[in-house]
Amino acid sequence: MEHIAFDQKYYDLLLSYIRNETCLNFQYYRKNFIEKRIKSRMIRTSCNTFEQYYGYITSHQGEVVKFLEGFTINYTFFFRDYDVFEHFQDIFLDGLNANKGDIKSEIRPNPQKLSKFRSKENYAKNQVKMSSISSKPDSSYIDIFIFLDRLSFYQKLSRAKSDKNTIRIWSCPCATGEEPYSIAMILDNLDKQHHNFQNYEIVASDISKEAIEKAKRGLYYDDSMKEISDYFEEKYFKKKISYFGYENYISDEIKKKVEFIREDVTEGHKKKQKYDIIFCRYLLIYFNRENRARFLKIIEDHLEDNGILILGKTETLFKSHGTLTQIDSRNHIYIKSRSQIF
Repeated sequence: MEHIAFDQKYYDLLLSYIRNETCLNFQYYRKNFIEKRIKSRMIRTSCNTFEQYYGYITSHQGEVVKFLEGFTINYTFFFRDYDVFEHFQDIFLDGLNANKGDIKSEIRPNPQKLSKFRSKENYAKNQVKMSSISSKPDSSYIDIFIFLDRLSFYQKLSRAKSDKNTIRIWSCPCATGEEPYSIAMILDNLDKQHHNFQNYEIVASDISKEAIEKAKRGLYYDDSMKEISDYFEEKYFKKKISYFGYENYISDEIKKKVEFIREDVTEGHKKKQKYDIIFCRYLLIYFNRENRARFLKIIEDHLEDNGILILGKTETLFKSHGTLTQIDSRNHIYIKSRSQIF
Protein backbone atom coordinates (compact mmCIF):
# COMPACT_ATOMS: atom_id res chain seq x y z
CA MET A 1 0.00 0.00 0.00
CA GLU A 2 2.80 2.42 0.81
CA HIS A 3 3.86 2.43 -2.86
CA ILE A 4 0.47 3.81 -3.98
CA ALA A 5 0.67 7.60 -4.28
CA PHE A 6 -2.04 9.62 -2.59
CA ASP A 7 -4.05 11.91 -4.89
CA GLN A 8 -6.18 14.52 -3.10
CA LYS A 9 -8.26 15.40 -6.17
CA TYR A 10 -9.42 11.86 -6.89
CA TYR A 11 -9.62 11.04 -3.19
CA ASP A 12 -12.23 13.80 -2.85
CA LEU A 13 -14.03 12.64 -6.02
CA LEU A 14 -14.10 9.05 -4.73
CA LEU A 15 -15.56 10.09 -1.39
CA SER A 16 -18.14 12.31 -3.05
CA TYR A 17 -19.21 9.52 -5.40
CA ILE A 18 -19.40 6.84 -2.70
CA ARG A 19 -21.23 9.20 -0.36
CA ASN A 20 -23.85 9.90 -3.04
CA GLU A 21 -24.27 6.17 -3.70
CA THR A 22 -24.35 4.95 -0.11
CA CYS A 23 -25.01 7.97 2.17
CA LEU A 24 -21.97 6.88 4.20
CA ASN A 25 -20.85 9.79 6.38
CA PHE A 26 -17.10 9.86 5.82
CA GLN A 27 -16.48 12.95 7.92
CA TYR A 28 -16.53 10.89 11.11
CA TYR A 29 -13.69 8.57 10.12
CA ARG A 30 -9.95 9.09 10.34
CA LYS A 31 -8.43 9.97 6.97
CA ASN A 32 -5.70 7.32 7.13
CA PHE A 33 -8.34 4.65 7.82
CA ILE A 34 -10.34 5.68 4.73
CA GLU A 35 -7.18 5.87 2.63
CA LYS A 36 -6.18 2.32 3.61
CA ARG A 37 -9.62 1.00 2.66
CA ILE A 38 -9.40 2.69 -0.76
CA LYS A 39 -5.92 1.30 -1.38
CA SER A 40 -7.05 -2.16 -0.32
CA ARG A 41 -9.71 -2.14 -3.06
CA MET A 42 -7.22 -0.69 -5.54
CA ILE A 43 -4.93 -3.66 -5.00
CA ARG A 44 -7.80 -6.10 -5.46
CA THR A 45 -8.95 -4.38 -8.66
CA SER A 46 -5.42 -3.93 -10.10
CA CYS A 47 -5.68 -0.14 -10.08
CA ASN A 48 -2.37 1.68 -9.69
CA THR A 49 -3.66 5.22 -9.11
CA PHE A 50 -6.59 6.89 -7.40
CA GLU A 51 -7.68 8.15 -10.83
CA GLN A 52 -7.80 4.59 -12.18
CA TYR A 53 -9.82 3.39 -9.21
CA TYR A 54 -12.24 6.31 -9.59
CA GLY A 55 -12.79 5.23 -13.18
CA TYR A 56 -13.19 1.62 -12.08
CA ILE A 57 -15.71 2.24 -9.31
CA THR A 58 -17.85 4.53 -11.48
CA SER A 59 -17.98 2.03 -14.35
CA HIS A 60 -18.28 -1.32 -12.56
CA GLN A 61 -21.65 -2.12 -11.08
CA GLY A 62 -21.30 -3.67 -7.64
CA GLU A 63 -17.89 -2.18 -6.78
CA VAL A 64 -19.43 0.32 -4.37
CA VAL A 65 -20.98 -2.59 -2.47
CA LYS A 66 -17.61 -4.37 -2.34
CA PHE A 67 -15.93 -1.19 -1.12
CA LEU A 68 -18.55 -0.84 1.60
CA GLU A 69 -18.05 -4.45 2.68
CA GLY A 70 -14.34 -3.79 3.09
CA PHE A 71 -14.92 -0.42 4.73
CA THR A 72 -17.22 -1.56 7.52
CA ILE A 73 -15.68 -3.41 10.44
CA ASN A 74 -17.15 -6.90 10.61
CA TYR A 75 -14.42 -8.69 12.54
CA THR A 76 -16.27 -10.29 15.41
CA PHE A 77 -17.19 -13.58 17.04
CA PHE A 78 -19.51 -14.84 19.77
CA PHE A 79 -18.66 -13.68 23.30
CA ARG A 80 -15.72 -11.60 22.12
CA ASP A 81 -13.90 -10.49 25.31
CA TYR A 82 -15.83 -13.13 27.24
CA ASP A 83 -14.84 -11.59 30.61
CA VAL A 84 -17.01 -8.57 29.72
CA PHE A 85 -19.98 -10.88 29.13
CA GLU A 86 -19.26 -12.70 32.40
CA HIS A 87 -19.37 -9.35 34.19
CA PHE A 88 -22.59 -8.46 32.34
CA GLN A 89 -24.21 -11.72 33.51
CA ASP A 90 -23.00 -11.27 37.11
CA ILE A 91 -24.71 -7.87 37.31
CA PHE A 92 -28.02 -9.45 36.31
CA LEU A 93 -27.56 -12.26 38.84
CA ASP A 94 -26.90 -9.72 41.58
CA GLY A 95 -29.98 -7.72 40.61
CA LEU A 96 -32.11 -10.87 40.72
CA ASN A 97 -30.66 -11.86 44.11
CA ALA A 98 -29.76 -15.14 42.46
CA ASN A 99 -27.11 -17.49 43.73
CA LYS A 100 -24.56 -17.94 40.98
CA GLY A 101 -24.17 -21.59 41.94
CA ASP A 102 -27.87 -22.22 41.33
CA ILE A 103 -27.79 -20.94 37.74
CA LYS A 104 -26.51 -23.17 34.96
CA SER A 105 -24.25 -21.11 32.74
CA GLU A 106 -20.71 -21.14 31.42
CA ILE A 107 -19.50 -18.15 29.44
CA ARG A 108 -15.76 -18.71 29.67
CA PRO A 109 -14.68 -21.11 26.88
CA ASN A 110 -12.73 -24.27 27.46
CA PRO A 111 -8.97 -23.54 27.26
CA GLN A 112 -8.56 -26.44 24.81
CA LYS A 113 -10.98 -24.74 22.46
CA LEU A 114 -9.04 -21.48 22.63
CA SER A 115 -5.82 -23.28 21.82
CA LYS A 116 -7.32 -24.59 18.56
CA PHE A 117 -7.90 -21.09 17.19
CA ARG A 118 -4.87 -19.24 18.53
CA SER A 119 -1.17 -19.36 18.00
CA LYS A 120 0.93 -20.66 20.90
CA GLU A 121 2.04 -17.10 21.61
CA ASN A 122 -1.48 -15.68 21.71
CA TYR A 123 -2.73 -18.65 23.69
CA ALA A 124 -0.06 -18.03 26.33
CA LYS A 125 -1.01 -14.35 26.49
CA ASN A 126 -4.66 -15.28 26.95
CA GLN A 127 -3.82 -17.62 29.83
CA VAL A 128 -2.08 -14.73 31.55
CA LYS A 129 -5.14 -12.56 30.92
CA MET A 130 -7.49 -15.19 32.36
CA SER A 131 -5.40 -15.52 35.52
CA SER A 132 -5.21 -11.75 35.96
CA ILE A 133 -8.99 -11.42 35.77
CA SER A 134 -9.43 -13.54 38.87
CA SER A 135 -6.55 -11.94 40.74
CA LYS A 136 -6.84 -8.92 43.03
CA PRO A 137 -7.11 -5.71 40.94
CA ASP A 138 -4.63 -2.90 41.33
CA SER A 139 -5.43 0.23 43.30
CA SER A 140 -6.54 2.18 40.21
CA TYR A 141 -9.25 -0.34 39.31
CA ILE A 142 -12.84 0.93 39.50
CA ASP A 143 -15.53 -1.76 39.72
CA ILE A 144 -19.10 -1.32 38.45
CA PHE A 145 -20.50 -3.23 41.44
CA ILE A 146 -19.96 -0.14 43.60
CA PHE A 147 -22.58 1.67 41.48
CA LEU A 148 -25.17 -1.08 40.96
CA ASP A 149 -28.01 0.58 42.87
CA ARG A 150 -27.80 3.58 40.52
CA LEU A 151 -28.02 1.68 37.22
CA SER A 152 -31.36 2.06 35.43
CA PHE A 153 -31.62 -1.58 34.32
CA TYR A 154 -30.50 -2.89 37.73
CA GLN A 155 -33.40 -1.05 39.38
CA LYS A 156 -35.85 -2.51 36.87
CA LEU A 157 -34.85 -6.08 37.73
CA SER A 158 -36.65 -5.96 41.09
CA ARG A 159 -39.87 -4.45 39.72
CA ALA A 160 -43.00 -6.08 38.32
CA LYS A 161 -42.97 -7.07 34.66
CA SER A 162 -44.41 -4.33 32.44
CA ASP A 163 -43.62 -2.40 29.28
CA LYS A 164 -42.54 0.50 31.50
CA ASN A 165 -39.94 -1.67 33.19
CA THR A 166 -38.63 -3.36 30.04
CA ILE A 167 -34.82 -3.44 29.88
CA ARG A 168 -33.68 -2.08 26.52
CA ILE A 169 -30.30 -2.87 25.00
CA TRP A 170 -28.70 -1.56 21.82
CA SER A 171 -25.75 -3.20 20.03
CA CYS A 172 -24.09 -0.65 17.74
CA PRO A 173 -22.45 -1.58 15.44
CA CYS A 174 -23.64 -5.18 15.47
CA ALA A 175 -21.65 -6.41 12.42
CA THR A 176 -22.91 -9.92 11.53
CA GLY A 177 -24.87 -10.38 14.75
CA GLU A 178 -22.51 -12.24 17.06
CA GLU A 179 -22.59 -9.58 19.78
CA PRO A 180 -26.38 -9.08 20.09
CA TYR A 181 -26.94 -12.83 19.85
CA SER A 182 -24.41 -13.35 22.66
CA ILE A 183 -26.41 -10.90 24.78
CA ALA A 184 -29.66 -12.68 23.85
CA MET A 185 -28.27 -16.09 24.80
CA ILE A 186 -27.21 -14.86 28.24
CA LEU A 187 -30.57 -13.24 28.95
CA ASP A 188 -32.62 -16.14 27.57
CA ASN A 189 -30.60 -18.57 29.67
CA LEU A 190 -31.28 -16.51 32.81
CA ASP A 191 -34.94 -16.04 31.91
CA LYS A 192 -35.46 -19.80 31.65
CA GLN A 193 -33.99 -20.34 35.11
CA HIS A 194 -35.46 -17.43 37.06
CA HIS A 195 -39.20 -17.25 37.72
CA ASN A 196 -39.43 -13.45 37.67
CA PHE A 197 -37.04 -12.32 34.98
CA GLN A 198 -37.79 -8.87 33.58
CA ASN A 199 -38.92 -8.17 30.01
CA TYR A 200 -36.12 -7.12 27.69
CA GLU A 201 -35.61 -5.88 24.13
CA ILE A 202 -32.43 -6.03 22.04
CA VAL A 203 -31.92 -3.74 19.06
CA ALA A 204 -28.90 -4.22 16.79
CA SER A 205 -27.81 -1.87 14.01
CA ASP A 206 -25.08 -1.72 11.38
CA ILE A 207 -24.40 0.21 8.18
CA SER A 208 -23.67 -2.90 6.11
CA LYS A 209 -26.65 -4.45 4.32
CA GLU A 210 -24.71 -7.69 3.81
CA ALA A 211 -23.80 -7.91 7.52
CA ILE A 212 -27.41 -7.38 8.57
CA GLU A 213 -28.64 -10.01 6.10
CA LYS A 214 -26.11 -12.52 7.41
CA ALA A 215 -27.12 -11.76 10.99
CA LYS A 216 -30.77 -12.39 10.17
CA ARG A 217 -29.89 -15.73 8.52
CA GLY A 218 -28.14 -16.85 11.67
CA LEU A 219 -25.62 -19.11 9.90
CA TYR A 220 -22.05 -19.04 11.21
CA TYR A 221 -18.79 -20.86 10.54
CA ASP A 222 -16.00 -21.87 12.89
CA ASP A 223 -14.30 -18.46 12.96
CA SER A 224 -17.36 -17.05 14.74
CA MET A 225 -17.45 -19.89 17.25
CA LYS A 226 -13.87 -19.74 18.55
CA GLU A 227 -14.67 -18.21 21.96
CA ILE A 228 -18.13 -19.61 22.64
CA SER A 229 -18.38 -22.07 25.51
CA ASP A 230 -19.59 -25.62 24.96
CA TYR A 231 -22.58 -24.81 27.17
CA PHE A 232 -23.96 -22.06 24.93
CA GLU A 233 -22.91 -23.75 21.70
CA GLU A 234 -24.78 -26.95 22.55
CA LYS A 235 -27.79 -25.10 23.95
CA TYR A 236 -28.42 -22.65 21.11
CA PHE A 237 -26.87 -24.04 17.91
CA LYS A 238 -27.44 -26.85 15.45
CA LYS A 239 -24.45 -28.11 13.46
CA LYS A 240 -24.22 -29.38 9.92
CA ILE A 241 -21.10 -30.52 8.10
CA SER A 242 -20.30 -28.75 4.84
CA TYR A 243 -17.46 -28.31 2.36
CA PHE A 244 -16.24 -25.29 4.37
CA GLY A 245 -16.37 -27.08 7.72
CA TYR A 246 -19.22 -26.98 10.20
CA GLU A 247 -22.23 -24.78 9.56
CA ASN A 248 -23.59 -23.46 12.86
CA TYR A 249 -27.24 -22.41 12.84
CA ILE A 250 -28.39 -20.31 15.77
CA SER A 251 -31.79 -21.25 17.16
CA ASP A 252 -34.90 -19.48 15.86
CA GLU A 253 -35.77 -18.72 19.47
CA ILE A 254 -32.67 -16.53 19.83
CA LYS A 255 -33.09 -14.97 16.37
CA LYS A 256 -36.49 -13.69 17.47
CA LYS A 257 -34.95 -11.93 20.46
CA VAL A 258 -33.05 -9.39 18.33
CA GLU A 259 -34.39 -6.65 16.05
CA PHE A 260 -31.88 -5.78 13.33
CA ILE A 261 -31.76 -2.36 11.67
CA ARG A 262 -29.61 -1.14 8.81
CA GLU A 263 -28.47 2.44 9.39
CA ASP A 264 -25.51 4.81 9.42
CA VAL A 265 -25.56 5.68 13.11
CA THR A 266 -23.40 8.77 12.53
CA GLU A 267 -26.52 10.28 10.92
CA GLY A 268 -28.59 9.38 13.98
CA HIS A 269 -30.47 6.35 15.26
CA LYS A 270 -33.74 5.34 13.58
CA LYS A 271 -35.45 4.56 16.87
CA LYS A 272 -36.54 7.35 19.21
CA GLN A 273 -36.40 5.25 22.39
CA LYS A 274 -33.68 5.29 25.01
CA TYR A 275 -31.67 2.34 26.24
CA ASP A 276 -30.53 1.08 29.61
CA ILE A 277 -27.44 -0.51 28.08
CA ILE A 278 -25.56 0.36 24.90
CA PHE A 279 -22.77 -1.85 23.57
CA CYS A 280 -20.61 0.27 21.26
CA ARG A 281 -17.41 -1.69 20.94
CA TYR A 282 -14.57 -1.20 18.49
CA LEU A 283 -16.11 1.65 16.52
CA LEU A 284 -14.71 4.80 18.17
CA ILE A 285 -11.15 3.80 17.26
CA TYR A 286 -11.99 4.45 13.61
CA PHE A 287 -13.39 7.95 14.15
CA ASN A 288 -11.35 11.12 13.89
CA ARG A 289 -10.99 13.18 17.06
CA GLU A 290 -13.14 16.08 15.88
CA ASN A 291 -16.23 14.01 15.17
CA ARG A 292 -15.85 11.50 17.96
CA ALA A 293 -17.57 13.90 20.35
CA ARG A 294 -20.43 14.45 17.90
CA PHE A 295 -20.99 10.72 17.62
CA LEU A 296 -20.89 10.27 21.39
CA LYS A 297 -23.61 12.91 21.68
CA ILE A 298 -25.86 10.65 19.59
CA ILE A 299 -25.09 7.78 21.97
CA GLU A 300 -25.71 9.96 25.05
CA ASP A 301 -29.06 11.13 23.68
CA HIS A 302 -30.22 7.50 23.36
CA LEU A 303 -29.00 6.41 26.78
CA GLU A 304 -31.26 6.53 29.83
CA ASP A 305 -30.13 8.51 32.85
CA ASN A 306 -28.03 6.02 34.84
CA GLY A 307 -27.80 3.81 31.77
CA ILE A 308 -24.44 2.31 30.87
CA LEU A 309 -22.22 2.42 27.81
CA ILE A 310 -19.84 -0.49 27.19
CA LEU A 311 -16.83 0.24 24.96
CA GLY A 312 -14.23 -2.09 23.48
CA LYS A 313 -11.13 -3.10 25.42
CA THR A 314 -8.92 -0.85 23.25
CA GLU A 315 -11.18 2.21 23.60
CA THR A 316 -11.44 4.76 26.37
CA LEU A 317 -12.99 8.15 27.14
CA PHE A 318 -10.60 8.34 30.10
CA LYS A 319 -12.43 9.32 33.30
CA SER A 320 -15.34 11.16 31.73
CA HIS A 321 -16.91 12.71 28.65
CA GLY A 322 -19.99 14.92 28.81
CA THR A 323 -22.50 13.11 31.02
CA LEU A 324 -20.54 9.83 30.75
CA THR A 325 -18.36 8.82 33.69
CA GLN A 326 -16.19 5.73 33.89
CA ILE A 327 -17.39 3.26 36.53
CA ASP A 328 -15.44 0.17 35.46
CA SER A 329 -11.89 0.78 34.34
CA ARG A 330 -11.15 -2.84 33.49
CA ASN A 331 -14.15 -3.45 31.25
CA HIS A 332 -14.43 0.13 29.94
CA ILE A 333 -17.96 0.76 31.21
CA TYR A 334 -19.42 4.26 31.60
CA ILE A 335 -22.58 5.54 33.27
CA LYS A 336 -24.68 8.44 32.05
CA SER A 337 -25.13 10.63 35.09
CA ARG A 338 -25.99 14.29 35.45
CA SER A 339 -24.82 14.35 39.06
CA GLN A 340 -21.42 14.00 40.71
CA ILE A 341 -20.14 10.40 40.73
CA PHE A 342 -16.91 10.77 42.69
